[in-house]
Amino acid sequence: MEHFDRYTPVSIRSYGYDYRTGAEFITHPHTHDCWQMNLILAGKCDLETDLWKQPLRPGDALLIPPGCPHTLRPGPKGDFSSYSFKFFLDGEEFGMPGYPVVTEPELRQRQLVWIEALGSIFRSVAPPEVFEVSREFPANSDTPDIELLEGVILGFCRRIGTVEKSAGNPVSSAVRAFVRSRGGKAVGVEECASHLKLSPGHLLFLIRRESGMTTKELIDRERIVLAKRFLTHTDIPISRLATQMEFNTPVYFDRFFKKYTGETPRDYRKRRKYAENSK
Repeated sequence: MEHFDRYTPVSIRSYGYDYRTGAEFITHPHTHDCWQMNLILAGKCDLETDLWKQPLRPGDALLIPPGCPHTLRPGPKGDFSSYSFKFFLDGEEFGMPGYPVVTEPELRQRQLVWIEALGSIFRSVAPPEVFEVSREFPANSDTPDIELLEGVILGFCRRIGTVEKSAGNPVSSAVRAFVRSRGGKAVGVEECASHLKLSPGHLLFLIRRESGMTTKELIDRERIVLAKRFLTHTDIPISRLATQMEFNTPVYFDRFFKKYTGETPRDYRKRRKYAENSK
C-alpha cells in the first residue's frame, strides 16, 4: 500500500460494496492484518467469531480488529449488503480491542441516516462497477475524496466507543488487551504485572494515575465487558460460562456480575434478549 504524505490515524487499504445472498454464499472464518469495518445497508447477517455469534441489522457499524477470526453469514432469506473497508489505524493513537465491536442497537435508526450520507461520498470514490457485484478496490493517494472517506471512518470508529485513545492511558489499555486475550478467564494482578514487565506496585501506581481504579478493579471491569458479550450474543448456559471464565461456582459468578452491573447474569441476558427482539 502506498503511504500518504499527510498524517491521518486512518489509512484505507481497500474498499468495496459487499453484496451476498445467503443461499449462494458460504465462507469460513478468516483473519486480516488490518482493521475491517462493515456499515450495514440492507438485509440480515450473522457475525460469527471463534467466541460468539451476533446478528447484524441495517444501521449497524461493525469494527473487526486485526487477527480476529470472523465471517459474515447471511440468513437463508433475502439479500445482505454493506459498505466494506479495510484500513490501518495508527498504533500510537489507538488501543486495539481484541474482538469485533458493533454499535449499540439504540443507534441503528440514526446511523441509517449517516450511512446514507456516506453513500454519496462512497459513490464519488468507488468506480461505478463496484455496485454491480461484490468487489474490493485498492486505495491510494490518488483515490478521489480519500481524505474525506477516512475522516468518516474515523468518526465511526470513535462512535463505536471501544477504540480507546492510548496516548493518555497506555498502561490501562495494555491491561484490558491482556484480559481480552485470555477470553475473560481469571487474571491475577501479579500475572498481569509480569506480562507488562512491571512490578505490581508500579502497575497499581500507573493505573491509578490513568483511571483512578486499582489493577484488580480494571481487570474485573474488563471481564464484565466480555461476560456481557457472551450473555448477549451466545446461548451458552450461565453455569458453563461461569466455568469457562474460571469462576469457582455459578453463585460466585452471579455475585461478581451483580457487584458491577446491579443485576444477575440471568436478568441481564433476559433484558438484552427482550430489547433485541422488540426492535
